[in-house]
Amino acid sequence: MKRFLAMLILAMSLIIVSACSHKSIVREDRAAPKGEAALEQMAEVRQAPAGGVEQTTAGKDGAGDEAAAGMEAMAKAAAEKAAVAEKADLAKAAAEKAAYELTDINFDFDNFDLGDEAREVLKKHAAWLTENKGVNITVEGHCDERGTAEYNLALGERRAKAAATFLVNMGIDDKRIKTISYGEELPLDPGHDEAAWARNRRAHFVASGKQ
Repeated sequence: MKRFLAMLILAMSLIIVSACSHKSIVREDRAAPKGEAALEQMAEVRQAPAGGVEQTTAGKDGAGDEAAAGMEAMAKAAAEKAAVAEKADLAKAAAEKAAYELTDINFDFDNFDLGDEAREVLKKHAAWLTENKGVNITVEGHCDERGTAEYNLALGERRAKAAATFLVNMGIDDKRIKTISYGEELPLDPGHDEAAWARNRRAHFVASGKQ
């Protein structure tokens, strides 16, 4: 009887131990997926910084492209502005040439010498003629009404030649310059006083040819 009880207890012990072992195995099997999920999450976490770096780099590249495009647009705008300004300058220069006036020079009474003011005017005329080589000029010599007609014709010729010689000395081809004297025949001012006479003692310039 005692032996039977001992065997029964031993058998029950074995059953209990076997059941416990089975539960432990099942729990380990059930726990395994959680471990795999944890490993996957760790792998994702490790990969996350790389992805973040790629996004940051891509962002930097995009910003760099935008900056380059902006600089290119600014350079293009500056070039267009410079072209417009240059065109305006050329148009202004052309207008100034077209509007240039070959102003008269004046002389003292009974004199054909060039004064300082007359020389400055002739220098400007020479510069304009140098830039406009297709232009020829005629220099007219004029006098006031005092004196004889013959004397004033000769004086007018001397005044015209004095102006022409100065232009030639400034580099203008003498073939582009003609001279003529009108003496007192074509007064600029019809008055009969000193102011009118001063205006009439002059050299007048007439441009001709293709400008």
